[in-house]
Amino acid sequence: MVKVVVDERGQPTDIEASPRLPQGLRDFVEARARDLAFEPAVIEGRPLGGVTYVVFGVCAVPAAGDQMHLAAEYRSHGPGLADGSAYPAPPRYPVEAARRGLSASMTVNYTVQPDGSASLDSVEFADSTRERNRAPFERMAREWVAGMQALPEQVDGRAITTRVSTPVTLEVANTGSRKAREMLKNMQDSRTGSAECVAAEQGQAGGQIVTAQSAFAIRDAG
Repeated sequence: MVKVVVDERGQPTDIEASPRLPQGLRDFVEARARDLAFEPAVIEGRPLGGVTYVVFGVCAVPAAGDQMHLAAEYRSHGPGLADGSAYPAPPRYPVEAARRGLSASMTVNYTVQPDGSASLDSVEFADSTRERNRAPFERMAREWVAGMQALPEQVDGRAITTRVSTPVTLEVANTGSRKAREMLKNMQDSRTGSAECVAAEQGQAGGQIVTAQSAFAIRDAG
């Protein structure tokens, strides 16, 4: 996650990656963030600057000797997380649903408030999740969102509300089972096959633009 200050033209003017990153990686990500261009926030017809938080996917691939190919791909932007993480910690699987072997696929829609708290707006379930099985997952979503602590976006020096949508899929798989092994492999494949890792292997950058529900629309992801 990178904090980006945007001016009234939509250009990044001040960029701050996490100080927990190694200096070389921090410099690389901050340089990548400077390639971004946004549409400024518009209030009463006037373009305004502010603050947003950008998430990059980063991959390092070994090269000749002790060198590394690095690539950073824009993923999304909007409110940040107070602990500096790129994404919220996964929600806790509802005990009742786990005991019954229930799974769910949903999109959790919530609003980050100016004080950094979050409130649930709605839960949109996939058709594959039966209506009669949704109640424990709705409670889970409400508790999950209520526990979030965010860094709100700012426009013209004032914190604002921002709507966020997060897809969530929960499945039950016994440790060591074939299903558990398949789930683990899919997670690993999704990382090594990501746009940033492909770009790093090829020594180039590029990727898919993801539109976030932010006051600052992305114009160019670099």
